[in-house]
Amino acid sequence: MTGDQLTTSDQLTTSEQPTTGDQLTPRKKSYEEKFAERLAKRQAGRAPLKEGKVFEHGPAKFVFMFIIGFVIVTHVAILIVMMASGMH
Repeated sequence: MTGDQLTTSDQLTTSEQPTTGDQLTPRKKSYEEKFAERLAKRQAGRAPLKEGKVFEHGPAKFVFMFIIGFVIVTHVAILIVMMASGMH
């Protein structure tokens, strides 16, 4: 069967459902679609990355190092308190 010979039931499953002449209201965009459009606009306005440049994740690196440092200092402090109180 070619595309011209589709039956009515085939046409309903392969294309949009028939309407009564009323225009359908436009579908509301989901949050993900809005977010993707905003992101695409922002990326389109950026200059392209230069060859050989490495993108540094400075803020994430700072937070990671702070957390690691905090954990190490906390462990050392707890160890000193435990040793001073006689619990080993």
